Amino acid sequence: MRRFGAPKNGRTMEASLFRYIWQQTRREQAWILFVILASMPFNYLMLDLPKYIVNGPIQAKGFERATDTQHYFQVRVPVPPAINQQGFLELLHGFDLNRMSSLIVLSAAFLLLVIVNGLFKFYINTYKGRLGERMLQQLRYDLVDRVLRFPPSEHRRIKPAEIATMIKDEVEPLGGFIGDAFVQPFFLGGQIITALVFILTQNVMLGLIALGLLAVQGVVIPRMRRKQLVLGRQRQLTSRALAGRIGEIIDDMPNILTNDVSNYHRADVAARLTTIFGIRFALYQWKFFVKFLNNLLAQITPFLFYMVGGLLAIAGHLNIGQLVAVISAYKDLPSPVKDLIDWDQQRLDVEVKYTQVIEQFSVDPSLDLLPPPDFDGPIPHLEGEVALSAVTVIDTASSRLLDNLSVTLELGEFTAIDGNATSGGETLVEVLARLVTPDSGRVALAGRDLREWPSAITGRRISVVGAEPFFPQSTITDALLYGLRHRVLRPSGDVVRHKIIKSGTTSLDFAGDWVDYEAAGATGPEDINDRLQAVLTTVDLESDVVSFGLNRSLAEPSAAVQQAFVEARTSFRAKLDESGAVHLVEPFDPDLYNAQASIGENLVFGMPISEAYDLKRLGSNPELRKILADLKLDDSLYGMGRAIASTIMELFQGLEPDNPLFEQLSLMSPEDFPDYQAALKRVGSRPLKSAIAGDQAIFLDLAFNYIEPRDRLGLLDDALIERLVTARKAFHKALGEDQEKIAFFHPDRYIAAGTAKDNIVMGRVAFGIAEAEHRVNALLHDVIAERGLRPEVFEAGLAFNIGTAGKRLTGSQRQKLAMGRALLRRPDYLLVHRGLSQLDAAGQEAILGRVLALGRPMDGQGFGVLWNLENPRLGEHFDRVLHMEDGRVGRETRAPEPATSEESQHRETLKISA
Repeated sequence: MRRFGAPKNGRTMEASLFRYIWQQTRREQAWILFVILASMPFNYLMLDLPKYIVNGPIQAKGFERATDTQHYFQVRVPVPPAINQQGFLELLHGFDLNRMSSLIVLSAAFLLLVIVNGLFKFYINTYKGRLGERMLQQLRYDLVDRVLRFPPSEHRRIKPAEIATMIKDEVEPLGGFIGDAFVQPFFLGGQIITALVFILTQNVMLGLIALGLLAVQGVVIPRMRRKQLVLGRQRQLTSRALAGRIGEIIDDMPNILTNDVSNYHRADVAARLTTIFGIRFALYQWKFFVKFLNNLLAQITPFLFYMVGGLLAIAGHLNIGQLVAVISAYKDLPSPVKDLIDWDQQRLDVEVKYTQVIEQFSVDPSLDLLPPPDFDGPIPHLEGEVALSAVTVIDTASSRLLDNLSVTLELGEFTAIDGNATSGGETLVEVLARLVTPDSGRVALAGRDLREWPSAITGRRISVVGAEPFFPQSTITDALLYGLRHRVLRPSGDVVRHKIIKSGTTSLDFAGDWVDYEAAGATGPEDINDRLQAVLTTVDLESDVVSFGLNRSLAEPSAAVQQAFVEARTSFRAKLDESGAVHLVEPFDPDLYNAQASIGENLVFGMPISEAYDLKRLGSNPELRKILADLKLDDSLYGMGRAIASTIMELFQGLEPDNPLFEQLSLMSPEDFPDYQAALKRVGSRPLKSAIAGDQAIFLDLAFNYIEPRDRLGLLDDALIERLVTARKAFHKALGEDQEKIAFFHPDRYIAAGTAKDNIVMGRVAFGIAEAEHRVNALLHDVIAERGLRPEVFEAGLAFNIGTAGKRLTGSQRQKLAMGRALLRRPDYLLVHRGLSQLDAAGQEAILGRVLALGRPMDGQGFGVLWNLENPRLGEHFDRVLHMEDGRVGRETRAPEPATSEESQHRETLKISA
């Protein structure tokens, strides 16, 4: 389906907003216009009926005698005499009513017409609102679809922040207008014409007065509002530029901090905000002046109606009923007139916005949009060679990134590129990845021009790994499976209540299963984790994922797995004994205080499930507060918290927030100092009961977070420890054993709310011992491997959230994850540009060896590699090395042997383990 009524090459969008709306919604527009036409007779009748009520039963015209009646509701249709000699057909004979009955019936008829017209308005407004919202989302979808089809060169031109702002905010007014584009002028124009025709039929002079003043409003006000459009466009452009600038500042934060140029950027933003303020203030001034003038013109007409209409009524040229009907009709006239003028203002405004959208989302005339990735047939494997003939790539600065390059690469061989940053190696990889389009020359893939290959084939048979991989916020599983989500393979079957997006042949069943398990070498969700574990082992990331899993809770473990974790505690204790590391962990004992845990953890002695028992807010928990009060512990802990705050204020007061000493402070951050200072000042030396509830909680929470070996303020003695253990038992007795609010620590019970590490260690790692955490984690890895729990912990680690752009991972972990994602797809050709640059030399060589071992063809499987090297010494692992300089291949070398026995053995080992 062609978008925006664009020409077939898709370079430009539909220039006319009205044509775009009509093309997308012609059926809906035709229906709503029909409904509006159907509503007009009822609107006219509602205007006309008050005249009959006033002149008839109210003024007693036709009811001079008490017995007089009038005939109402007779409906006749004019017809030619050939059909009926009387010249009409009577559809409804009507009936006679006396004065009182006619007043009641006519008033009821007026109420009925009000309801009918209200229902018409309700339906019309609801329908056009739904239509506008649907088209707004369709427009947003089409814009995103267009960005996805931009040629790679256009991606360097656009600013992500500006594009996001345009799609999210700037097209928002278009949605409100789309539903009104044809409906509003027709609907409002119909109301205005109906009212004017009615007024003219009552009195020509009053009708001409109304028509003249409406003409003045319709000409003067829109012309004056054009200045608002100019100011509005200036405001939009400056606001968009501000959004782009703020996005650049956020992306450039490391350079801003290291160069100390934050004040320069503050001044830049302040200058831009000042400019925006000036534009907006001028816009407001002009807007409200125009509004004042419009209201003045609207009020002049009633003045003339009262004066001229009154004179005509006094002279006997206009009866009171007609005057009342005219004034009543005009009462409803300013609103549609104002709305129509507003519609014209909105039309001009959205046309300006739409023009700006066209400018931003249109590509260079010399380029074509990428075709949609629609490919119904089987995805063939790539065989043969890649041939570059006289390929030249020139950047925007007219530098030749590739200079008349001609080279042939076998798809099944391992080729390395050796060269500096300006050698052209990166550009060569980007050309083959279809991220850069050559300015001249030809690239042939398997004997066919690279541009002719459907992106659905090259996008699935060629994997690309860059030096700075980007990951959207997701889990590790989603990041790995991202390259396998091409189309819906298993529909969800969900019934979509509002199917509003038209996408041609592309399925938008987001809830369906998009993962191509077969491409990854799996049969389905049941065994995909085995493949994930295999590729993460290849890239040396599997152990990190297991470590992530140790610090996460397992999702619905089976009873057997829970029992295995409980039994693993014994194995862990045994390993601590064997390695002489018992002192590294202090286990939880229901009868003893755990010195390595906080006071709050010792009181709760479990993992909170309910938010009411969050360890950070225990000071506000009424159940715990009652038990502490009964044992007279609340005063002691309140005093402890106040002492902690006072001591910290005294020690750290006056230090800069970035002082290294704050790294040793765990109880509070420098940002919390003002709150604690204010609380200390309020309470002074007053006891707990004299302090307000907020101050009580803030000092109790501080005490609950205290750990003696970590904070070392000497505030815990044996007597207080004994009282705390007593309070713990009383607290558990009060809550019972249902564990709905807290999962209590128990040596023979699995803690569902705890992490995998909590369930094995069942205690706390000691503070102040060098590498204690590292040594404990190493033992945990051994224990879960021996107990067969590594798959469960690995699966929990796969659910680790990597953060925005993968920032919760280190740079080397992101590169490993990107390499794993590329290998999971089992490509025919792997393109790498310094994909392991953030690893040390040993790590690079180890992972490279495993990747090449996977690529060696065995049983008809394997893949070729083109790798722009991070380290020239790695070239010895490749079949062929291209030494590039200034966009050309200066020389090339070939390895004497195609593979090493070590790589083959490792390949076979990986295959067996997978």
